[in-house]
Amino acid sequence: MNEVLTASADREDDVAPDRAARGEPLKFVKGVPVYTSGRAPAYPRTKAQLGAVRRKPAAGQQPAAYVYVHWYGTRIALWDPEHAVKMRPLSALQRRQMQQRRTCTDCGEVFPVPVWGMCGVCEDREARRRADLRSRTCQDCGTVFRTPTPARSWGDGMCLACDERLERGRRVARSLVERSCRRCLVQLYPLTVWPAISEREQAIADWHCTPCDQEIERERVEAQRLADRARWGDLGPTIAWAQKILADPDAYAILDTETTGLSATSRIVEIAVTTASGTVLLDTLINPGGEPIPAEATAIHKITDAMVEDAPTFSEVLPRLTEALAGRRIVIYNRAYDTGRLGWELHLHHQARGTVDFTKQPRYGARRHPAAQAWLDAQEWEECAMEQYAIFYGDWHDYFGSYTWQKLGGGHRALGDTHTVIRRLEEMAAYPSPFDPVAEHAAA
Repeated sequence: MNEVLTASADREDDVAPDRAARGEPLKFVKGVPVYTSGRAPAYPRTKAQLGAVRRKPAAGQQPAAYVYVHWYGTRIALWDPEHAVKMRPLSALQRRQMQQRRTCTDCGEVFPVPVWGMCGVCEDREARRRADLRSRTCQDCGTVFRTPTPARSWGDGMCLACDERLERGRRVARSLVERSCRRCLVQLYPLTVWPAISEREQAIADWHCTPCDQEIERERVEAQRLADRARWGDLGPTIAWAQKILADPDAYAILDTETTGLSATSRIVEIAVTTASGTVLLDTLINPGGEPIPAEATAIHKITDAMVEDAPTFSEVLPRLTEALAGRRIVIYNRAYDTGRLGWELHLHHQARGTVDFTKQPRYGARRHPAAQAWLDAQEWEECAMEQYAIFYGDWHDYFGSYTWQKLGGGHRALGDTHTVIRRLEEMAAYPSPFDPVAEHAAA
């Protein structure tokens, strides 16, 4: 046993230090050990290391070992230099080319590795020189200045003279654009006339020539026609409704009121009734029974307490109102509000006569006096003109899922508002059908 251990120790002592492995191999590939980085013997060389001394692996030579040089497992073969063969000597041209690749083209210094042109120091110096030259050179006319001066425009890298010339060109271009059609760039105002026009007139000058205006209008009309066709299921009945009213104007009554506010107990201070043709059937101020008119209401309809002081009460006007509405269908802009105010006035009118004893004043939506409700039920109410005009106007609200109500714009006096309702009806009735070829031809 001792003899075996002694023989093994002698064999380990016989191995040269550079040939001794610095670690155990991970595995063997076709009998060749594979080591991790730093564990292989020192004597084998890579092909690049052999090439540095003008040697290469011999034909049929097997690697002496493999080594992993990266964490992701790149395996490189190592070769025994003793079994490698010499490479052909380099020619003079090859040595000269290798020398050129390792020589800086600016300072001439020769480096151990190729630099492919200038070295890093020379490249930095050249970059600084180019930057300095660019800072002193006008990018438009190419003039090179001795030093960068504060008078130069650093934003665009041009000298002051070129900057001024460019600004003059910009002013001429802006003037040409301002004087030209925005669509086809045809000049609308001569240069001799434009400076004489004031700045305010220049701001509101025509932006398009006549042909472009006509083309824009045709495009707008065509887009509107396509939109009207898409919603004709809503638009068509509204137009037919307005045409029906204007076809027999004396059979319809337009009613409007002005009140002391928007609450459920607001009083009427003015009422007007006309036919659909504009004939006035009733137009009077109404005394709200001594209830003062709030300042915010007066600011809207301009009716004051002094104006209604000697005016008749609703009870005195009720017979004339009933006569004006008799046998006619009633059209109201915001029907729900005005009928609510009429119902409240009727309730107070009949309650004052003591036919029914109410212990509480009814709120909005509560039970009215039976006689007041009977009067309202006896009238023939048409569709709400505000809702119909909202459908006609077509401003759809995605959140509420309906058409947005539009302001009447009648001045907030009862008679003026009734006339405005008639104009809205005429506007709806005269609207051309998007399927009518005559209207299409006229629009084009």
